[in-house]
Amino acid sequence: MAILTPITPHFLPSGTLLEGDIITRGHINRTYVSVVQQDGATKRYVHQLINTHVFRDPVRMMDNIRRVIEHLAVKRSGDPGLLHLLPNDDGEVYFLDEDGNYWRTYNYVEGSTVFDIVPSADVAYEAAVAFGKFLHDLSDLDAQRFHITIPDFHHTPRRIERFKQALAQPVEGRTETCQQEIDFVLRNEDLGGTLIQVLETHPETIRVTHNDTKVNNVLFCEKSMKGMTVIDLDTVMPGSVLFDVGDLIRTACNSAAEDEQDLSKVQFDFDKYAAIVRGFAETIGDTLHPAEWDAMASCGAVITLECGIRFLTDYLDGDKYFRIHREGQNLDRARTQFHLVQQMIDRMDEMKAAVDSVRF
Repeated sequence: MAILTPITPHFLPSGTLLEGDIITRGHINRTYVSVVQQDGATKRYVHQLINTHVFRDPVRMMDNIRRVIEHLAVKRSGDPGLLHLLPNDDGEVYFLDEDGNYWRTYNYVEGSTVFDIVPSADVAYEAAVAFGKFLHDLSDLDAQRFHITIPDFHHTPRRIERFKQALAQPVEGRTETCQQEIDFVLRNEDLGGTLIQVLETHPETIRVTHNDTKVNNVLFCEKSMKGMTVIDLDTVMPGSVLFDVGDLIRTACNSAAEDEQDLSKVQFDFDKYAAIVRGFAETIGDTLHPAEWDAMASCGAVITLECGIRFLTDYLDGDKYFRIHREGQNLDRARTQFHLVQQMIDRMDEMKAAVDSVRF
């Protein structure tokens, strides 16, 4: 709680901090939840210490987030699941402390829950619907007015270039532990260009997208198991719908934890895949370009490959980007991703058939 004591007064000047605790979920930012007494009521809030090593321009990132939240507040007026940014005592939606750290504060969405591992195809479908509605609601925003928070975030070919740079100068002793994973990346390099080719050939498909559609970035209603709201808006910027569909497939269709060490437990769940494709089709299918439909079946494999490459690159670099809790965790994360990619490649014909069954 001590770390929040000097922070909460800037966002909640009339509140009294009663409790504070860290939330360990998430690889990038430090997230805390507080219990605050204010105006005779006790409420919870979410506070985040922004990782400025990853997000080099937090002011512009927060401008993107503010723009999205204000837009959704108009589109979904009265929705109890809406996210709100609390302004600080200077009226900004972030606070810069004396050590140069950037903080932000959100309301805590009560009655919500999250999933790290999707328990059923129904939940996978609801996650797709939540992200699909999010994309639909943002479809009338001008993507050119949004800042690029992480350049080339889903530019898989450039992720491969960065991997090769790390491979040329790895931390001593690490290359020897991951030769199979290195070979896998090099063997599937051509797959990595699939989605970027759509954007380069059809720039009109660029729109405001979430770009980090992990299943645990949807808050579900504890009672109905319907999606309440989409969170973690740090990477909202111009992108492709295929990035968002692919990343949800990556996380929702994995039967095990992202860092599972026993790869026999890591299985691609086709029923969940079909449910995700259906959920996106029902919410944004009529807005998709034919080229996006053509690439839909492969987007899960591409984004899963890309994420595995990022984990492997970080492992070779010495674990500088993703927060780890044990030695070798990034390598385990990479291995689960590549195991899933191979299963998707093996079932690509079935995946194409599932897309064709809901295609507009």
